[in-house]
Amino acid sequence: MTHTPYGSRQAVDPIEDDLDPRSWDTPGRDGIVGDDERDPDRRELRADIGRHVSLATFPATAEQLVELARRGDAPDEVLDELGTLEPERSFANARELWQALDLEVEVRF
Repeated sequence: MTHTPYGSRQAVDPIEDDLDPRSWDTPGRDGIVGDDERDPDRRELRADIGRHVSLATFPATAEQLVELARRGDAPDEVLDELGTLEPERSFANARELWQALDLEVEVRF
């Protein structure tokens, strides 16, 4: 904050205003799903998708999984993520789904 005889004003950094938040993403609840396994947003998205496709009978197509999630009132984030899959693509199990969505957990315990 800069104070002058004519009033106060917030200092504006023109470079900082133009930055895309994705360029400085660090794991944390910021609404940006990153690649880091520690990212709570990534874990939450994976859990939400899991909740909405948990009743699926595999093998299942992406189209079937989207429909199951839609009937289960899945949030838009889940439907958007599942919607990135080719509708006719078939998944033998949930692990194949996580791999296709790039949400597979790399390291366990």
